[in-house]
Amino acid sequence: MKRFSLIVLAAVIMLQGHLLSQDKSISVGLGVGLTRGINEGIPSERTLGPLFGIFGIYENGLMNRLSPELAFTYYTNGTSEVNGGFSQYETTHLVPELRLRYALTEKGEWNPYVLGGVGLLIYSMDENKMPFDKAPEAEASGMSVTFPVGAGLSWQLDPKWALEFNAGVYLTLTDDLNPVYDDIKDGNWFGRLGVSYKVIEFEKDTDGDGLSDEQELKIGTDPNNPDTDGDGLLDGEEVNEYKTNPLDPDTDGGGIKDGVEVRNGADPLDADDDILNIGVGERIILKNIEFATGKATITSKSERILGNALKAMQKMPELNFEIVGHTDDVGNRESNITLSQERADAVKQWLVNKGISGDRLTTKGLGPDQPLVPNTSEANRQKNRRVEFYRSK
Repeated sequence: MKRFSLIVLAAVIMLQGHLLSQDKSISVGLGVGLTRGINEGIPSERTLGPLFGIFGIYENGLMNRLSPELAFTYYTNGTSEVNGGFSQYETTHLVPELRLRYALTEKGEWNPYVLGGVGLLIYSMDENKMPFDKAPEAEASGMSVTFPVGAGLSWQLDPKWALEFNAGVYLTLTDDLNPVYDDIKDGNWFGRLGVSYKVIEFEKDTDGDGLSDEQELKIGTDPNNPDTDGDGLLDGEEVNEYKTNPLDPDTDGGGIKDGVEVRNGADPLDADDDILNIGVGERIILKNIEFATGKATITSKSERILGNALKAMQKMPELNFEIVGHTDDVGNRESNITLSQERADAVKQWLVNKGISGDRLTTKGLGPDQPLVPNTSEANRQKNRRVEFYRSK
């Protein structure tokens, strides 16, 4: 179950990154074009009518390549002759519509796409130009649902301006767009040429962590890694929500990673509660506990860190711990084991002197036998010289 939860969490983070990492912007535009009706009785009489529209595009607004477009379109069409034959008419249309564009390629200078959507078709025929005596069932005006379907091409002229062309058909649920009443739904072909201007451009967030790439470069985090310090929190969560350091996995220096503290309801900015967040059998490493060289004497600098453990134990008197000392590999192994045991005993005695019952604490010295990292540098040896608390109850 735990493994499944981790897989789900990873999938959510990847999806979130996918949704947030794309270049997003909002553009507005104006367009003109032509339309032509379909399903008239005499196709040769159909004429091209003018089209005018305004539109707004939220590029990559739903996901990569999938962009919603809100448009308001006004157009007219009809037949070349009116007041005559059975199928002659002139109709005006107003269509507020929501389209979805799907780009066929990644963003470039030329961007082909397909489109589909839904709209409300408000139509009105000129009653003075239609033979109602020939089509008494037809309604002169009304509303219907319409479905625009087509394809288009966007030409990016510069970072702000683009030339837009799309064409397709308005499919409808009505047979009243012209006076021929045959129970076959009417519709209109359309072609629109327009120009758009990018009014809002959202900052790019490549890794989807809630910080823009520009912000990450300023604070030093990795714009390609949503969790730069590996503490289980997104960089954006650390900066914007928890106020922790996205470059330090343990902001308060208490020994528990920020993400673990957040999941356990603890304060990642308060070292006093870190030790309370470990479960039975788990450990916490008290970083920067220093002793006099080659001795088990605790330095005054280390007392603040030990003070965090003291406060935690005072808050939770039912918790028991094993204190384990470790050294690096410099010197004789047996001497290091003895030294690590003496240092673990010194930590226990410090806590006992502050009022913690000795029955709650056991000690062990492991010397150089369990290094955290290879003893290949002074920095690594410093990490291996440490004191750990294991919760035993």
